[in-house]
Amino acid sequence: MRQIVWSSLFVTAMLVAPIARAQDSSATVEALFNEGKRLKDQGNFSEACPKFLASYNLDPKRLGTLLNLADCYEKNNQLASAWARFIEARTAAQRANQEERVKYASDHAAALEPKLSKLAVNAKAQPGLVVTLDGVTVDPGAYGVSLASDAGVHKIAARAPDKQPWTGEVKVGSGDKKSIDVPTLEDAPAQTTSTSTSNSIASPRSDTVGAAKPGGGMSGRAITGLVLASVGVVGVGVGVVFGVTALGKKSDSAAFCGLNGRGPNDCTTPGVALRSDAMSAGTMSTVFIAAGGVATVAGLVVFFTAPKSTVTVGFDGRQVNVGGTF
Repeated sequence: MRQIVWSSLFVTAMLVAPIARAQDSSATVEALFNEGKRLKDQGNFSEACPKFLASYNLDPKRLGTLLNLADCYEKNNQLASAWARFIEARTAAQRANQEERVKYASDHAAALEPKLSKLAVNAKAQPGLVVTLDGVTVDPGAYGVSLASDAGVHKIAARAPDKQPWTGEVKVGSGDKKSIDVPTLEDAPAQTTSTSTSNSIASPRSDTVGAAKPGGGMSGRAITGLVLASVGVVGVGVGVVFGVTALGKKSDSAAFCGLNGRGPNDCTTPGVALRSDAMSAGTMSTVFIAAGGVATVAGLVVFFTAPKSTVTVGFDGRQVNVGGTF
């Protein structure tokens, strides 16, 4: 049964992944950016910055989003993060030949540099040593180097094979230059194992233990049938989700259609986009429900027409013997 579950999950992942890639994320990118802009205009920088970051991660080609993210970090007093993003934006603007943005990013980075806090993580080389700063692995080449750091409390952790892990933290203020030393990790406690042995293992019996008995089992064909049926059910479920999405988008489009005495199908740009998304989702719903239904029926037919199987198990004091028909 475990094999069936894992096979179903694998096939489900293969089925759903192309759907996620096919969906247009531009609407999400724009929505996250607009929400970040709204929060930033309200002065709520702590909530605005993650929105800009999420939007930029979905579409790293949007230089305007990167500049807004850098500006948000600066206003939220995350000066090192802001400085790094302005440097990144300057490079991107240079590649795009956008001189105005090159100057904007360069001026801000230059103004921030004298204000940056610095933090050095000092660690001695140890076999397999891994040091992280706020969850991000520190390159061994950066040990002992003062690097730009946002003000606040930073958590450091270190681990190595057969060593006890270590954690520490350091508080960095605005304009501070701090360092933290990672100690030599201590050996982990030795693990003890039981050396006692049972008489049956030390002196194996010559007679056969556990005579072979027939047991119920499923053939490979039966397993294939169950996996196919499971995938079919998942396909139907995915189709239903697309169907609900299609209905929702069509309903949302009503607010942008039939305005100012226009016909019910005369829509503004947002309405046209929503109806287009609704049609796409409806098509996907039809495809998945139909394919899922076929796969479910086929899987059940294969399962119920599969031959039965038997399994036999025996033990002769030295090894276990497994046999049967499948």
